[in-house]
Amino acid sequence: MDFRTKSDQQMFGVRATALLVQDGKVYLCKSSSGTYYCAGGAILVGETTEEAVKREVREEIACEVRVDHLAFVAENTFCQAGVNFHNIEFHYIVTPVTAPSPNMREDGEERVCEWVDIDKLDTIDLRPAFLKTELKNCDGKVKHIVNMER
Repeated sequence: MDFRTKSDQQMFGVRATALLVQDGKVYLCKSSSGTYYCAGGAILVGETTEEAVKREVREEIACEVRVDHLAFVAENTFCQAGVNFHNIEFHYIVTPVTAPSPNMREDGEERVCEWVDIDKLDTIDLRPAFLKTELKNCDGKVKHIVNMER
């Protein structure tokens, strides 16, 4: 069981995501619509956020990571496919210990993953959008973000 609940067209969840950073680049997954996002997902009951981020990266891109530090705690609200989401998210800076898979299988489709230069994040459709600017300015301190994308 994970920390997600759905009521009508509203989804609430608690997630952990991995910001795989190496050599000034971040490893991102790309949806079929061209939107980029980080590996990650819902936290299981009884699991810490650090355990969740390691598990999600292992499941999604077959990569073992070292968790470096928590970078952002985000209250993220957005609409996707007619469903309104409200997520509490823990975004961790992680270092890959093994090479990540070049593809991710999610929702029945294969998705391409790639290293993207952090200085060029503002040129892509990245979700959540705050990562475009905040990741460049990450200083090792945890930052609270309220992100409203409606």
